[in-house]
Amino acid sequence: MDKLPLEGIRVTDFTAIWAGAHITQWLGVMGADVIKVESTLRPDGTRVSWRPGRNPNSTITAEFACLNYGKKACTLNMTLPKARELAKELIAMSDVVAENFGGAVMDRWGMGYADLVKIKPDIIMYSGSGFGRSGPYKELPAFAGIVESFGGLLSLNGYPGGEPSPMCTRGYADIVSADHGTFAILAALYHRSKTGEGQYIDLSMSQVVTAFIPEAVIDYTMNGRVQGPKGNRDSTMAPHGCYRCQGDDAWVTIAVSGDDDWRAFCDAIGNPEWSRDERFRDGVNRRRNHDELDRLVQEWTKNHTHHEATQILQRAGVMAAATVNVAEGVRDKQLTARGFFRDMDYPGEGILRLAGMPWRLSNVPDGNYQRPPALGEHNDYVFKELLKMPDQEIARLREEQVIY
Repeated sequence: MDKLPLEGIRVTDFTAIWAGAHITQWLGVMGADVIKVESTLRPDGTRVSWRPGRNPNSTITAEFACLNYGKKACTLNMTLPKARELAKELIAMSDVVAENFGGAVMDRWGMGYADLVKIKPDIIMYSGSGFGRSGPYKELPAFAGIVESFGGLLSLNGYPGGEPSPMCTRGYADIVSADHGTFAILAALYHRSKTGEGQYIDLSMSQVVTAFIPEAVIDYTMNGRVQGPKGNRDSTMAPHGCYRCQGDDAWVTIAVSGDDDWRAFCDAIGNPEWSRDERFRDGVNRRRNHDELDRLVQEWTKNHTHHEATQILQRAGVMAAATVNVAEGVRDKQLTARGFFRDMDYPGEGILRLAGMPWRLSNVPDGNYQRPPALGEHNDYVFKELLKMPDQEIARLREEQVIY
C-alpha cells in the first residue's frame, strides 16, 4: 500500500492547546489534510507560550511545534461575517470539523452541528470541552487541572496524608482526552464509510478522567469506601515503588507482582537474611509491612546506579526500569532504534527534535511529518487552490482584515 490511511480526508481544525491540537496532529500524521484556522487576533495559545529561545520573533514555540506538525495553517478573523462565510466554504469541502472552545462559540458563529449539516449532510463534527456540551456545567471553562480535580483523579494522586497532586507537568487530562477524541473521530469515519451518515462527537474531558479511575468508583459504589492517594504503591504488589540509587537524584522503579517474582527478586539481590523474614513470606504480609520492606530494598538499590540495578533485576525476570531524565530518554538506544524522535528543520529555529507516533503500521508509508506551520503560512493553498479565489479578492480581504 502506497498511501497513508487518512489520505483523501480533510479536517477543518479550530482546536487549540493540547486537548484539541493533539487530536488533529495524529490525523495529519496519518495522512489527513488538516487545515488549522487561527487569526492574528487569536492565534493558538501555544504559539505564544514557552519558546525554544533561538528566534524571539518567530510564530513557533516548542509547545506549538510538538502539537502541530503535519498540518497546514490559514488565518481567518472569525469576528467578521465574511470570514465565517469563508470558513463555511472550507467546511463544505471537508470531512471533519474539530473544535474545543470553552463554550458554545461555534453555535454563536452560526456554525454548530445543526448549521453544518445543512452545508454538508455527512459532516463529522468533534466538540471537546471540560464538562461536555450538555448539562448544568456545559459553559464552564476548564484547563486540564480543573477537570482532573473534578473527575476525582487528583484526590487519588500524591502521598498518603499529603495534598492532592497533578499527574504530570503537562496536563494528563489533555493527553488522554486527545487519545479518546482521535479514536472517536476514526470510529465516526468508519461509521460514515458504512452508512453514509455523519456524526456529532461530544467529548467531556472530566468524564474521560473519571473513566480512568474505575477501581475507586467501584470501591465506593459497592463498599462505601473512599480511596485516597497511595504514593508510588500498588493495591496488590509489594515491593512496588521508586527507590533511590547511587548518584545524584537517581532512582529505579521496581514492581514485584507475586511470590514467584519475589523469589526471583531475592535471588537477584543475593538472598539477604531479611528476605526470609516471616513479615515478607507472602504478598499480604509484604503489603502489611511495606514501610520496612521499602527501607530494606533501598539499602540494596543505593549500592547500585539506576542502570545497574535495572540490569540485575531484569536479568532475573523482575520488572524494573531506571527512572531516566529527558537527556537520557532522548539518547536512549531503544527509542533511537524505533525512530521515535523526528528531526524537523524549521526556518530561523534550526532542527527541532520532536516525538513521533508511538506506534507503527506495517504496510503503509512513514507518516506525514511535515514541519509545524507558521501563522497563516498556507493562506494561498486554502484561498487560491481550494476556494479558487482570485488574487484581487484575496488582496482586498487582507486589507479588510478578513484574512488576518
